[in-house]
Amino acid sequence: MSVLAPWLMAYYEQAQEWRRSGKFHHALLISGINGVGQNAFAEALTKLLLCEHIDRAPCGKCHSCQVAQADTHPDLQILDGQDGGIKVDAVRQVAAKVANKPQLGYSKVVLIHEAHRMNTNAANAILKALEEPPAATYFVLTTHTSRALMPTILSRCQRMLLPTPSEVQVTEWLYHEAKVDVSKLMWFSQTPYHLLALSTSNSFDMLQQLPDWLERWLQGGMRTDEFAGKANKDNTADFIDGLLALLSAAVQYSASGQCNALVQGACTSLLTRYDIYRLMGFVQSLTELKSQLDKTHLNPTIQIIGELNSW
Repeated sequence: MSVLAPWLMAYYEQAQEWRRSGKFHHALLISGINGVGQNAFAEALTKLLLCEHIDRAPCGKCHSCQVAQADTHPDLQILDGQDGGIKVDAVRQVAAKVANKPQLGYSKVVLIHEAHRMNTNAANAILKALEEPPAATYFVLTTHTSRALMPTILSRCQRMLLPTPSEVQVTEWLYHEAKVDVSKLMWFSQTPYHLLALSTSNSFDMLQQLPDWLERWLQGGMRTDEFAGKANKDNTADFIDGLLALLSAAVQYSASGQCNALVQGACTSLLTRYDIYRLMGFVQSLTELKSQLDKTHLNPTIQIIGELNSW
C-alpha cells in the first residue's frame, strides 16, 4: 500500500519528528495486536530512515528513496520471521554487513519482522548489536507478542504500541483500499491486515458461510463428512480457526449475553447442545489438532471428521 492506514498516521508523524530532530532511537520496537499494521508501518519507517534529506524525509526524490522504493537498497537488511524462525547465522550475516559504512546516503537500517521468532542464539546475537550499535545504524523490530522477547532486548529498545482501529475504521479502510466488504467476517477477525490477506484467499467465502454450516450440522441438516469437506488443503487452518472463533464466541455469549448477530444462530445452537465446559474442551482439542496438522502430513479432512465425531 502506498498510503498508511489512518490509525497509523499520527504515529508515523511522530517518527518523522524524531528523525528531523535527531531523536530517533537506534532501536525501535513496534508492537500491537497481530494484523494491525506493524509490518507496513515498519517498512514505511525504513524509507524514512534511509532518505538522504533528513529535514523532509522521505522526500521520494533522492537516490536512496528511489532505490528503497524499488526494494533494492543495499543499506537495508531484513530478517523476516513471518515464515518461520530467525536463526543465529542470519543475524550474524546481517550484523557483519551493517558493520561497514553506508553504501548510499547516510544511514543503515536493520528491519526484523516478527522479532519474537528469533531463537535464543539469534536473540543473543542481536542483543550484542543493540548494546554496541554500529554508527549510523537503526534497528526496527516488529512483534505482536513482546512478552516473548528477552527482557534485555526490550530494555534496549524504544517501544511504540500501535492502536487497534474500530470496526468502522477497518471496514471503511478495506473497502476504500481493496474494494472488499469484510463486514460479514468481523466475528472472525477485526484486524485489518489479516482481513486484507483473507480477502484475496479462498478462505474468504468459506469463512462467511461457516457459521451457517455449523448451525446446520448441529441441527442435523448436514452430514459430518459434508461439513468437514468444506475445508480443503489450502484453507484448513482458517477452517479450524473459524471453529475456534465460534466456540469462543459461544462461551462469551453465555457469560455476557452479547453476540455478533451474524453468528448468534450458531452460538445458540452450540449452547443448546453443550455446556461451557464441553465447549472449552473442544477449544483445547481443536487447538491441539491444528498444531498436529502443522507438523505432520495427516489427512486434514479425516482428522476434522474424527474431531467433530467426538463432539
